[in-house]
Amino acid sequence: MNGDSTRPIGHQYALAMLDGGEAQVRSIAQAAGSQLTMDAFLRVHDEEPVPAFLHSALCAMSLPTKRPKDETQPILREDGKYALAINPRPVLQTVDGKPVLRSLGVPYGAYPRVALIYLLSQAVTKRSRDVYLGRNFTEWMRRLGYQTVSYGPRGTANRMREQVDRLLACEWQIRWDGTEAGDSAFAVRDVKISNEYAGSLEKNGAFAREIRMSEGFYAHLIDHAVPLNEVAIRELKGTPTALDLYTYLAYRLPRIAADKGQTISWDQLARHLGNDADSKRFRQTVRETMQLVSAVYPNANVDMAGRKVVLYPSPAPMERKLVGPHLRLLGAPAAEKAPRSSVAGQAAEQGRLAEQGRGSSSRATPSAKPLVAFPSGSLSFGTREAPFRTIGLDKGHPWSVDHMADAFRAGFPGIARARTEAEWLRVWEAFVVSYSKRRANSDAE
Repeated sequence: MNGDSTRPIGHQYALAMLDGGEAQVRSIAQAAGSQLTMDAFLRVHDEEPVPAFLHSALCAMSLPTKRPKDETQPILREDGKYALAINPRPVLQTVDGKPVLRSLGVPYGAYPRVALIYLLSQAVTKRSRDVYLGRNFTEWMRRLGYQTVSYGPRGTANRMREQVDRLLACEWQIRWDGTEAGDSAFAVRDVKISNEYAGSLEKNGAFAREIRMSEGFYAHLIDHAVPLNEVAIRELKGTPTALDLYTYLAYRLPRIAADKGQTISWDQLARHLGNDADSKRFRQTVRETMQLVSAVYPNANVDMAGRKVVLYPSPAPMERKLVGPHLRLLGAPAAEKAPRSSVAGQAAEQGRLAEQGRGSSSRATPSAKPLVAFPSGSLSFGTREAPFRTIGLDKGHPWSVDHMADAFRAGFPGIARARTEAEWLRVWEAFVVSYSKRRANSDAE
């Protein structure tokens, strides 16, 4: 491993994984002081990609990252052949017992981006205009990857509800002038993502469990859906600029044909990401954001070191193999690595020693590890439960291990899927750390 610090950190991790495995990745992360990016890289590296989708026009042009000064004005995005208008149409509401037309404003921040990807992914995956949200608002947010859902003025549920109301009340105009191979020109005028959304996302009461996507938007979505990796989206869900950069690269890089790449100005990238100016601050922000994006999309071959941005041909995010000239070609899928905790590492080491002991005979032992379900009972006792219990006590103090296990079973999207013991220990540890942190922050408020 050459340890080239000029590369995005995700590229460094990928090369380290090829050269020395997880230990080398941890060494790079420790030197860089980047625990967040390392955790994101390892989680995405270990999990099978989960298909997600976004309309290509929304990959090329972004929603506002922050609340606009005048949030009732339409958002206009234009860059050459692309044009997007998001118009916050007024909705009928009851104020003091009287009907009032009021604009909710344009959507902004990370929440509407995550919700939009979920809604469009469900429509594309199921080939249906009808998108089921969940039994209640809490369940729906957990489907989006928010394990802890809080209510109240500053709660995650209230903020998500406001942004979804804004998102689905808007009308959209999209213009796309096809000029490249594989492009096709189209224009969509005055469409809504959904024509039948009531805006009633409540904790336990009236909840719009299903929305029906408008026919015009759905038709163009099916033709212009860009594949993303849901696992990566979960890692980026708190940072709107990271989501924008990831979705833009996911759309743009697989379409570049020339080996020498394509050069764009920082000003062009700023317009794609919804920024007004080509400033030093913007460049610094994007370069820092690229560290996290590269951790979840290491195949993205981008050079942001100079006065211009150079985009090189790269595989789509759904490609799990580490490929490309900037990483070296790897012909086989990445092998399963040890779990991400010292406890899990000890358990894995014991398993390897046991396998070596059994392997002293001439009969070969199968290399595939068995797939099992997450423990169904209490984690407070039991031999198999011991590593899970230790992680809970170590990483989740002072919260109850069994309470955390119940929350994990209720909220983890892949709880029904069988996995190896190592993978269960890894996702359990990630959940416990997140649960403990969020509970502490919630109590502090």
